[in-house]
This record gives sequence, structure tokens and C-alpha cells, in this order.
Amino acid sequence: MKIFKKPIFVSISPNAQADDVWLAFKLMFMPWRWKEDKSCPRHSEFISESKRKRSRNKFGMTNRCAICQFEKRLGEYLFSVRHPSPPRADQDDNSPVRIITFESGRTALDAILQALEIKKGDEVLVQGFTCTAAVNPILWVGAKPVYVDVEDGTYNMSPDDLEKKITSRSRVVIIQHTFGFPARVSEILSIAKKHNLLVVEDCAHSLGAEYNGQKTGTFGDAAIFSFGRSKVISAVFGGAAVARNPRLAEKIREIQNKWEYPSHGWILQQLFHSPYIAIAKFLYNFLSIGKVMIVVAKKLGLISVMVYSVEKSGGKPPFGPAKMPNALACLGLNQLNKVEKFNEHRRELARFYGEKLQPFCHSEGDSPKNLVNMNEILRYAQDDKKCKPIFLNFPIQVRNFGVRWKLIGEARVRGIYLESWPAKDKKVIGPDNVCQEKLGYEDGLCPAAEKAASTSINLPTSPNTSKDDAERVVKFIEKFFVNHKS
Repeated sequence: MKIFKKPIFVSISPNAQADDVWLAFKLMFMPWRWKEDKSCPRHSEFISESKRKRSRNKFGMTNRCAICQFEKRLGEYLFSVRHPSPPRADQDDNSPVRIITFESGRTALDAILQALEIKKGDEVLVQGFTCTAAVNPILWVGAKPVYVDVEDGTYNMSPDDLEKKITSRSRVVIIQHTFGFPARVSEILSIAKKHNLLVVEDCAHSLGAEYNGQKTGTFGDAAIFSFGRSKVISAVFGGAAVARNPRLAEKIREIQNKWEYPSHGWILQQLFHSPYIAIAKFLYNFLSIGKVMIVVAKKLGLISVMVYSVEKSGGKPPFGPAKMPNALACLGLNQLNKVEKFNEHRRELARFYGEKLQPFCHSEGDSPKNLVNMNEILRYAQDDKKCKPIFLNFPIQVRNFGVRWKLIGEARVRGIYLESWPAKDKKVIGPDNVCQEKLGYEDGLCPAAEKAASTSINLPTSPNTSKDDAERVVKFIEKFFVNHKS
């Protein structure tokens, strides 16, 4: 019976493990560590030189400032394979000046666009099949989002359609690495250079993914990362801006310094999230107690939502813009220590899904089967030499919208909570109930993205999804398609 089986989730705190939950619980009772470490020289100009020296460890950083440590460790991780540009003479190769943290990824993108001096009348090219976090910051600076279609099977920007959408007002192209699959970076960079466009990478899904031996987030002029609850690593909320050029990094830091930390109430809300959700997930299938717990907690404001209703029509969330607080940096740092282990687990499950589901795929022109052409995803899963994806989720596409919802519905009955991204309602901009018209999108602009948005389903690959869980998912899908032959 469902109530006696472990629930399998795609996006409900998929990364939070016991040590993360315990850390969040402890931090709830340490409010002096929530916002910033006052002893950190970078955060205070009133510290004596002697205290400044004592506060630093052998790495030149304070022993307690999680913000500094997180920025430095993230920089070391991203640039460990190959540094994209030489550092200044007065900074070491992995200086945290290149990494600037914020309370969310959308705030990081907002700061980058401001630092690049994007303004009203400018156009920013962004792909369809995305979320409000990648679009709203464009609107906030007064620019116009121009939507570029995706390639069939990759969920990433089509270089051919990009070339068609560029105008004399185009200033920036945002390269999104959807689900951790590196986009066609070489082709897009070549087009950007040809048209003198700035390049920003959206790496919300791709921390640790590589293209030609170089990590995503180190190719463009700048990049953003997100550390939301369903991303590669999770601090519940959080984001970072990465800049190749030291001057651009300084401008982003100047913008960040004008903003405050989130309120104590907001920080406590995020710290409460992991322990509370851990209990709710445990009780999720038992008379739906866990599900009710989550709904009630959101209604009462005990835990935060990923996207606020005002954002679904282009507005700003109530908590930002703000810096990343020390407490969330602690959570992010703990997860960053496990990112390679997480990503290898994701790749292992992706290879398993690819092997087991390949018999259900078909190419165009073949007799209809249950899944559409998955050649590109299978290529990624089989360790493509050019790309090293991380498979935030494993996407499949079914024949049509009706089949998708029937499959998702029957899976829920069995305690398997599959999801569609970016939205459940066929829209190319997520999450659900987004007003695409207010975000500048008109139906028909991106037909391949619209097709993917209406037929795709995400299978779980998270650290909390075991091989046995993946086998349960595959067996369910196999049985579903046997019982629903066309």
C-alpha cells in the first residue's frame, strides 16, 4: 500500500540530508550568526589592525565567516579546471572577488544586469522553456526580454533561432544550461562575438557541469548560480554572481554593498524549512498528513514559497534585493562539500534511466511508441566526451499533454511524485499560473519550447533518490505504458 512505501520526490527538498537538517536546526538557536560575522574584516571598517590579523586563518579568511568561506570555496570549485581569464596582480587565482553572493539567483541576475548598465530600450535574449527568475530581472532594469526557441531534445537555446532574433537593440544573451545539460556554448559565444553581445550564463541547474573540460559559469562575461531548495546544492534560498572581469566583479560588489541582509524573521523562516520539511516528507503518504503540514505551513508563513505570486506577473519578491546571510552560507557551504558526490549520483541514475527507457523511445518516422525521440538525452547519459552534464533531473517526453497528466496522476497514487518543468499548464515560463503576456511572451514565439513544455516529465535523480527508488520509477513507467498502448 502507498502509506507503507517511501515517497519519491522530484523537488520537495531533494538534497537535504540528515547533516543539513541538523545544521539548520542548530542555527535556528544561534541568531548572532544569522546575518553576518561582525569580526570579519570584510564586513566591518571599524576593526583594529591587530584584531583584523588575529581574525584571519591561514587562508587569509576568518574562522567563522561562512559568507567569505562560501564565496572562496565556490570560486575554487568553479575555476579549478581552467581559469577563463588571468587574475589581477593583487589577487590570487581563486580570489572571492569574482564571486558575489545574494539571497537568491534572481537578485544575482538583477545585480549583473545593473552592473552591465542594461537599461530601458535594450533587449536581452533569453530562451523559452525557462522560469520567472531568468526573465523578471530583465524587466526590473527596464529592458525587453526577447525569447529564443530551444532545440528539439536538448531543452537548451537554439543557435539558429538566436541568430534570427538578434536586432540592433540586442545587448545581452543569457545562456541557460537546462537540467544541467551544457548548452551549445561554442556556437552561442561565436554568435555573441559576431554581434558584439555580452554573455551571461544561467547556471541555476548546472553547478559542476562541464563543456570541453571547463565548468559552466566560466565562459561568459558573467554567470549566476542558484542555491534554492531544488537546485544542485541547496541553502533553501541563495544565489551567486560570477564575473570574469575584475572591474565587473567590483561593480557587482558595489551594488551588493548597497543592499541589506534579509530580516531575522525571513532567515528563521528558511532555517525552519529543512527540519520541518524532513518531518512532513516522512509523514507525506500517511493519511496525507505531510502534505497537509506543508500546505498549512505555507499558508501561515512558517515556511517560504519558491516563487511569490507577485513574481508571476513580473513583480519583485517581498524579501529582496538582499545579500546572502551568514546562516544560509553555512547551509550552502555544507552542501558544496558534497557537490561532486551528489553529481556523480545523479549521473549514475541518469545512465540507469537511459538504459531502461531506451526501448520505449522512437525516432521521427518510426511507428509511434510511448516516448518521443530521446537521442540527445541518451547521448548525454552515455558520457558524451564534449559535455559532462550533471542531470539535475532526467527529463522524458511523452506523446501528448493528456498522456503526461495520466502518467503523473497514476504515479502519485503509488507514492511517486513526478513533476513537469517549467510548469504544469503547458506554459514555457514557470512556475504554474505565470502571466506570460506580462512577461512579454506570446504564444507561437517558441514552438519547440511549447512542445517540450506540454509533453515533458522529470524523473528524480537527487541524492535522496536511491537506486531502488529509481527502479521503482522505471517499473511503474514500464507497467503504465504496457497498460496504455496506443
